[in-house]
Amino acid sequence: MTKKFFFLLFLFVLFFPLASSAQAIHWEETVMVSRILQEEVLESGNIHYQLEIDSEQGTTELSTQDSFELGVAYTIEAGDRILVEFFADQEEGASTKVYFKDVLRTWSLFWIALFFSLVTILVGRGRGALALTGLATTLCVLFLFVFPQILGGGNPVLSTVIGAIIIMAVNMPIAHGFKKQTLYAFFSTVIGLLFVFLFTTVFVKVSQLSGLSSEDAVLLYWDVESIKLPVGILMAGIILGATGVLDDIAITQSQVVHELTEANPKIKRKKLFTQAMKVGRHHIASTINTLTLVYAGAAFPILLLFIHYSVGLSEFLNSEIVAEEIVRILAGTTALVLTVPISTWFACLLHKQK
Repeated sequence: MTKKFFFLLFLFVLFFPLASSAQAIHWEETVMVSRILQEEVLESGNIHYQLEIDSEQGTTELSTQDSFELGVAYTIEAGDRILVEFFADQEEGASTKVYFKDVLRTWSLFWIALFFSLVTILVGRGRGALALTGLATTLCVLFLFVFPQILGGGNPVLSTVIGAIIIMAVNMPIAHGFKKQTLYAFFSTVIGLLFVFLFTTVFVKVSQLSGLSSEDAVLLYWDVESIKLPVGILMAGIILGATGVLDDIAITQSQVVHELTEANPKIKRKKLFTQAMKVGRHHIASTINTLTLVYAGAAFPILLLFIHYSVGLSEFLNSEIVAEEIVRILAGTTALVLTVPISTWFACLLHKQK
């Protein structure tokens, strides 16, 4: 009941201003803050600002409190560029209202990305540069193929699986070289991806998930006509999230086998597989923990909220949004566990005892 209340409140807050301004002209602008007129620090540490801005409408004053009653958690200074929304009634002589929307952080993100790239290249050198090339490939596949396919009415799961295979087919040779070792690792990764698809399908069906547990999923389903099956978006997200770790598992086990054969060229395949699996089991333990922390970190606010409002463990676990995270973790990690022996076996095929 609490969850439904908060969801309805969210929709009311989101759509009420638009409904009440049905006869108003609305537009956004990027403007410069010319002066800070007032700055009020709240007990929470957040701040209310009274700003003077220069826009195409001239010099205007606005308060961040009109948009964020709890204040903003970042600092705004004179000279900063911010995003504002204008609402002008169509009635003659009506005043134009302006509201603070957000700070402009595009350049900040650019410098952060540049710093990340420099660190990657300085430490990883050639491999680091190739990794950045692979990252660019991943983004291109997602934004030029997977997302347009889904929004165009394509099957979310099928589009994501195809996109994931393309990403791995391009990135693995770029990052690790064009050789049989990489090719076999790719094969094992594809098999692991099929395991993720299988377990995701079964686990989602058994746990009776709808894919509509979060407000953003509901809004996507309502606003995008091409989204016919919300649970497909959930499954696609689980598959995509596990893809990167599958790559890591396959390449690591392949490299372990390679190093063992370099150390002892006379080792038999059975012994090689046994030795490599000892390392693989450690990898399984660390990967399960890593994935759990990654998914828990991504869902941190909502998990805290549900723990706060839930009356007991049973109610907490039964809520669909928590069940989604559990299925996300278990489907991905189950496939990863099975990928370890498969990738190890593929890597051992390359070994010829000397």
